[in-house]
Amino acid sequence: MQSRVLPRLPILSWSAFKGARHGGVPSLLDAQQLVYTQSGRAAIALALRLLAVGPGDRVLVPTFHCPTMIAPVVAAGAEPVFYALDATGYPSMDHLHSLGSKPARAMLAAHYFGLPRPMASLRRFCDLHDMALIEDCAHTFFGSSDGRPVGSWGDFAIASLTKFFPVPEGGCLASGSRSLGDQALPRRSIVAELRTAFDAIEIGSRHEGFPGLNTALRATFELKTALLTKWRSSDQETQHKDDVPGSARYLAALNPTQPTRVARWIVQHASLSSIVSARRRNYLHLIERLSDIPGLQVLHPTLPEGAVPYVLPLLAERPEARYHRLRISGVPIFRWDDTWTTMPKVEGDVGVIWARSLFQLGCHQDLRLDDLETIARQLRWAFDC
Repeated sequence: MQSRVLPRLPILSWSAFKGARHGGVPSLLDAQQLVYTQSGRAAIALALRLLAVGPGDRVLVPTFHCPTMIAPVVAAGAEPVFYALDATGYPSMDHLHSLGSKPARAMLAAHYFGLPRPMASLRRFCDLHDMALIEDCAHTFFGSSDGRPVGSWGDFAIASLTKFFPVPEGGCLASGSRSLGDQALPRRSIVAELRTAFDAIEIGSRHEGFPGLNTALRATFELKTALLTKWRSSDQETQHKDDVPGSARYLAALNPTQPTRVARWIVQHASLSSIVSARRRNYLHLIERLSDIPGLQVLHPTLPEGAVPYVLPLLAERPEARYHRLRISGVPIFRWDDTWTTMPKVEGDVGVIWARSLFQLGCHQDLRLDDLETIARQLRWAFDC
């Protein structure tokens, strides 16, 4: 087993700010209008608010999803209407057209895994049915789609900052065609600002992000943890259960607020060129090391020019036991097996299959080449059963 704990997401470090500010490819930060929020799901909630989506309205959503994608629709009082995906993960146009002449007020369409998908046909579909398009760029902060920057096809585009930047919170809402108005979102408290800064530094020091200071920082945070333990609530487990997708506590957290200024500053000063180059390198290296493992299929074995991956998507045979093996081994891997309770089964839909068998393997900029070798060994171990 590895001695180094592999970071599941980007970590704050000195190196996060080394390199050119511009990444050489389009990003959501280039949008004509941009509003920062505390999360990607809060950005979806804000987009729905600007579209005046409410009770009695319907919103088209994909069958392959994280519950945080659906929760803002439900919180707005609207009905999520699930559309099927074809074998490539693209929306099934046949299924979309079967929904009727006025299928919904808005459509949420995602670029999965950091690989931009074609958007022109979806834009035409939405225009045909007088429907707003919300482009979900939570996985795809960088790149181009059908000759235009990602995020520019939708009436609105949303993104999650934590997936690409070393911040513990943050999202954004962008638009090049609709006014975002004067979004005077509530500011965060001083306590929230301090907690964000401490969390980012603590995680970074745990992963050796601050040479020369790591030991001292870790000792400080260990003392903080020991002190806080005295005040932890005895019903912490019950509180955690109340914060599951769909619960009242979960939905209440969707009211859009500003992210902390600390998180916004990190995003605005991080080196985009380092993020772009490291993620592309890691994705390609993992493909080379994993392509010959029996029972494991790399879903996208080529990396389009200009694409900046969020994860490497892998289709697994016998996924249950193997996923558990990988999680306990410390591999930075995710799965969207917690689908929304009202999602129907549609013949030919790949979404329900991917929920179980598609693994999302981390390839972020803070994974070193020796980390990738460790990951490859753990994948071979997990599939040797």
